[in-house]
Amino acid sequence: MFTVEALNITDVTRIATEAARQLSPRLHVVGVTSGGSGGEYAEVVVDMDMPECRQEPCRMSLGVFRNTSESLLHHEITLKLQRRFSNRP
Repeated sequence: MFTVEALNITDVTRIATEAARQLSPRLHVVGVTSGGSGGEYAEVVVDMDMPECRQEPCRMSLGVFRNTSESLLHHEITLKLQRRFSNRP
């Protein structure tokens, strides 16, 4: 059985930032945190620069698993951002 070593939080932050930047200049990764206990789960926190978010940022959180390749994680984050970003009013 093949296992993949989990990407570290710095890698996830870099990959998420690249995916957000490629999708829209309105998306800004503001943080990534591990799911606790050194597990493979992480939360990516993204602010959206939208006209309806003047007083407080529109913020979303994306759950991802870090035990994958960089390219697959980039693809997963891009898909999740596209879904969330396109569902905005």
